[in-house]
Amino acid sequence: MKILGGLLLLVLMALLGVAAKTPALTRIDIRLDEHLAPMRDAVLTLGAKGATTVAQAAVGAVVAVVVPIGLWLVRRRRDALIALCLMAGSLAVAFAAKILVAEHRPPERLWVIPPDNKESFPSGHATVAAAVALLLFLLVRGRLRVLVSTLGVLFALGVGFARVYLGVHYPVDVAGGYLVATGVSLVVVGFFNVPAIRRGLEDVGTPASGRHHAGRASGTVVERR
Repeated sequence: MKILGGLLLLVLMALLGVAAKTPALTRIDIRLDEHLAPMRDAVLTLGAKGATTVAQAAVGAVVAVVVPIGLWLVRRRRDALIALCLMAGSLAVAFAAKILVAEHRPPERLWVIPPDNKESFPSGHATVAAAVALLLFLLVRGRLRVLVSTLGVLFALGVGFARVYLGVHYPVDVAGGYLVATGVSLVVVGFFNVPAIRRGLEDVGTPASGRHHAGRASGTVVERR
């Protein structure tokens, strides 16, 4: 069900991308951006620029490499693969959607900073922020999970607001980024929850003697090779 739900969200993202290019939705998005412009001040602008910096694609790429390596070293191998696939998959889907949808950025008069590229939908920064938030929810366990997950959600919302505030994205772009990360995460988690996949990963790195004793404990002897 998770895989199906994730695929449906990605289809919804694609449909949203098609709608984003319609004149009617573009006019609405521009009005929303224009309403935010008078709110700009030095403090908010500094915070928005900071949020943009920590959620750029390069940061997402670093997370996609460093976090899985760390998890693998502490023998959380399934979590390591989930982290790798979630982050790398989100970045890849967002990049592909940008190329295929090819939505133009908001008018230059609204920009506070220059955009990273000319394609607007979906927001890569919102994708990275949402992917990090979802990753925190999946990886952190115990009493800290609620706190860390809440901080992750606030981070993702803050980055999304920052991109619209800075005039380089429409609200629909941010929504598209959230859909990318959520859809990919559901597909990835669903895949690694498939019983055969899960059992196979549990055996990775386990000594043969450990698998033998585990098999005897469950009533099945695992043959040594």
